[in-house]
Amino acid sequence: MDASAAATRVRWGIPDAALAWFLGLLAATVAGGVAAGIIDVPSDELADHLGYLLVVIAAQGAATIAFLALVARRKGRGSLARDFGLVVRLRDVGWVGVGSLLELAAVIALQPIVEVYGREEDQGVVDQLKDARGVGLALFVVAVLVLAPVAEELLFRGVLLRALLRRTSPGWAMFVSAAVFALVHPLGDPEIGSVIAVPAVLTLGLVSGYQAIRTGNLSRSICLHAGFNLLTVLVVLTD
Repeated sequence: MDASAAATRVRWGIPDAALAWFLGLLAATVAGGVAAGIIDVPSDELADHLGYLLVVIAAQGAATIAFLALVARRKGRGSLARDFGLVVRLRDVGWVGVGSLLELAAVIALQPIVEVYGREEDQGVVDQLKDARGVGLALFVVAVLVLAPVAEELLFRGVLLRALLRRTSPGWAMFVSAAVFALVHPLGDPEIGSVIAVPAVLTLGLVSGYQAIRTGNLSRSICLHAGFNLLTVLVVLTD
């Protein structure tokens, strides 16, 4: 089958990206409500509970990936790899280090703003992460360094970016997808720290988008995202 014939089979687009994000958020809300009924902690401390956060992250990531797999099957070429470029190649593992360096550069660049406005740290989560051991720590690492990068790159660089590329230039597609990626993060956590971090997340989105366009897949993007998250985890655990 030639490229033009294959292209006619693709019927997914921007609305599917928006619906995937919404369903992920809905799944996180429902799962969080169930977890809240099981975890025996005061409601004002629930957001600081590591188990609660793990449930929310897992539910959102799993729902997003599952829905997009269905979209690929019903509206596309049948798989997350063929439709959205979901592959991870061993030769791209060095981009994990690039992602960590990108996060480090962003932290240094944003430090003057943090010093002026302050940054509200979620100290409860930080303390629980420091105290985490065994299965709890392993699950947190998997959620933050694997599940979250895969789900978010699949959504923003796999679906949204590719849908935008069918409508506009690569430069605009890259910028819009990165801007949406950066702006949705404070929606779930609108504290000053999350708002201050928007430029850093935007930078990650731009670099990841450029690599996704350049390579035609998400391998480098996922590794970049994992490295970006990795530095934060290491700083917390070694502090």
